[in-house]
Amino acid sequence: MGLLDRLFRKKSKESSVQPISKTPARIDKTPDYPIPFGHNTTWYAIKDVTPQEVIEKLELDLICESNWESGLAYVHFSDDVFVSPGVGGYVLVIDLLGLTRNADHDMVREHGRLFDEFFYFGSHTVADYYAWAKFKNGNLIRAYAFIGDAGELFWNEGSITAEEMQLGFDQFPVSDEPFEDDAVIPDEENVMDIASAWSINPSFDGANLEKSTGYICRLKS
Repeated sequence: MGLLDRLFRKKSKESSVQPISKTPARIDKTPDYPIPFGHNTTWYAIKDVTPQEVIEKLELDLICESNWESGLAYVHFSDDVFVSPGVGGYVLVIDLLGLTRNADHDMVREHGRLFDEFFYFGSHTVADYYAWAKFKNGNLIRAYAFIGDAGELFWNEGSITAEEMQLGFDQFPVSDEPFEDDAVIPDEENVMDIASAWSINPSFDGANLEKSTGYICRLKS
């Protein structure tokens, strides 16, 4: 039985996922409770899927199983991502930091087409990067990304959603034209709010949590 079969308890003969043999140091596989996140990171929230489906569809290289605490700590200082177990009906892919460095959302578009319900969120206070995107049945419904240190509205696609309206997001800039000093611009709390409204809040407030483990994976270059 291969590594994928042992981890996911099922056969995956046609899987394109090839595990990497070397396990990162200081990884703990002891199940623990989900760790709140959302500060200076980017993540996917994908509904009604398993971690195996996410790893296979995103064509991730599986490195190893990991609990939340050591997994999130490891990926924060690497180019790898943490694929969570199911939490509140969602699998989370956490710490896609390359997107905050170069604000390249092409990968988000490609990945969003692969799932029935797919969400992307980004927050980085150094660059003042705040972003959210919603896909339904592979189609982009709404996307917004603002980079404050460049004063740039990088992504504004689709009509503003009812949830955004309720949260007051209609006050945010909607064009690349220079904005006034007193303009209302997104912040980290706005990203957490829309994540909660659209999918699951990464602070996990009020969620029914159980101890679990996820997987450290690598995006293929």
